[in-house]
Amino acid sequence: MIPRLIETGIIHNLLTDDKALVMLGARQVGKTTLLRDLEKKLSAKEKRVLYLNCDLDEQKAVINTTSQTILEQLLRNVDILFIDEAQRLNNAGLTLKIIHDNFPRVKILATGSSSFELKNKMSEPMTGRFLDFTLYPLSLIEIIKAQNTNTNRALHEQQANALLPLTMTYGLYPGIYEENDPAKKQIALSKLVESYLFKDILMFQKIRNSQAIKDLAKAIAYQIGSEVNENELANRLKIDRKTVVSYLDILEKAFVIIKVFPYSKNPRREIGKNYKVYFMDIGIRNALIGDFNSPDLRSDLGSLWENFLYIERLKAYANANQPLFEYKFWRSYAGAEVDYIEKPLNGDMKAFEFKYSSTTLSRGTHSFTNAYNMPVTLINKENYFDFITPFNY
Repeated sequence: MIPRLIETGIIHNLLTDDKALVMLGARQVGKTTLLRDLEKKLSAKEKRVLYLNCDLDEQKAVINTTSQTILEQLLRNVDILFIDEAQRLNNAGLTLKIIHDNFPRVKILATGSSSFELKNKMSEPMTGRFLDFTLYPLSLIEIIKAQNTNTNRALHEQQANALLPLTMTYGLYPGIYEENDPAKKQIALSKLVESYLFKDILMFQKIRNSQAIKDLAKAIAYQIGSEVNENELANRLKIDRKTVVSYLDILEKAFVIIKVFPYSKNPRREIGKNYKVYFMDIGIRNALIGDFNSPDLRSDLGSLWENFLYIERLKAYANANQPLFEYKFWRSYAGAEVDYIEKPLNGDMKAFEFKYSSTTLSRGTHSFTNAYNMPVTLINKENYFDFITPFNY
């Protein structure tokens, strides 16, 4: 197993916080593997851990109840309860509320592959009673730390440079990364897209027009880093705009894409309607469009670079258990753009432009600086490592 940086924050909260924990993330990003590793480490601390996987009917049946009596028997000798794929419970929120309120000595960690299912089921009964984490695919720094225990930052940066082309081609799903054969990586990614992206989402959401959401996923895969026009997509795919909006929302809540909205202090002068879309994993995006060529040979290198930097930055915040922050882009009606604007919860706003090889800022960034009295930092392949590792590790 590649050690996950998010582990530290989860263990700390399990041992010190009275709230239940919810870990969300796409299928096959490593939630079950992480739970098993946490089970070993907590057991070594003499904690009695019960792990239940709700993908398995016999284990789901054990916890699928709102009976306090049955739960009391189940949890009699348990300090920490792990519920994997908790969204499969008939009444996940009420079950967790009963455990949380009536058995305060039992710490809870529940996982889910669908933020809409699990959060919707928990929102009312568990209000104020839980903290949520997001487990992303592997981050570049997690791979580097697993390969080499040396703490020399310069060496880690060299390793990152060596891994970068493969990362931007095949992404960082654990099972894909661990496969060494490029042909097998491509086959595995294609199967992952078909099984998870299409079959699971279609089944869970009971989507009638399966071809439409497949076509939509492919359409937005071709335009990462560009603003999404919902009406244009509706016309191209011959579906109504409400369906486009609904399907994009499903893809976001299933951890396939993220939406990035525009920043503006003056909506009259800046575009505030359209948003951009990036993929949670570049390998999934490349599989959708069927392009696994090396990044340096591709016409979409700039878009790939943006997607890579966005996601690695989000992983860094999630893995360090840092407070939520705003991330946006900026564009004026005149066409001036800044790729990434970040506002930490307790920090100053920062602006960045992403260029793979260029060493100079675009003219548009000067418009932003003049308007907001804020410098824009250029992130390219020479200095990106600091951007994707903003915290001590």
